[in-house]
Amino acid sequence: KMPQASSEATSSGAASGGQLEERIDLSTETTQKIAQSKSLPLADALALLSALEKRCRVGNDTPSLVKVCEASLELCHEANDYEALVTTLKTLSTRRSQ
Repeated sequence: KMPQASSEATSSGAASGGQLEERIDLSTETTQKIAQSKSLPLADALALLSALEKRCRVGNDTPSLVKVCEASLELCHEANDYEALVTTLKTLSTRRSQ
């Protein structure tokens, strides 16, 4: 018989031994994609950063997540697209609360 997988591997929150979940470091990719997003049309830039935001959130890379969220909002502000700013802010706040 195949040994059953430990239920701890799929749990969220603290892993065995009281250690926090492993954090994936996406800082290099974050820096590159934020720079790339500044040369794209707003909708494309937000789509790029949205995908990266999810990877940072799921990967538990909070410092990169904060940078991505800030960059998304700054792009909307710099484009004077306040509708996109409010929509992006609502989307980010909803995702963060999951």
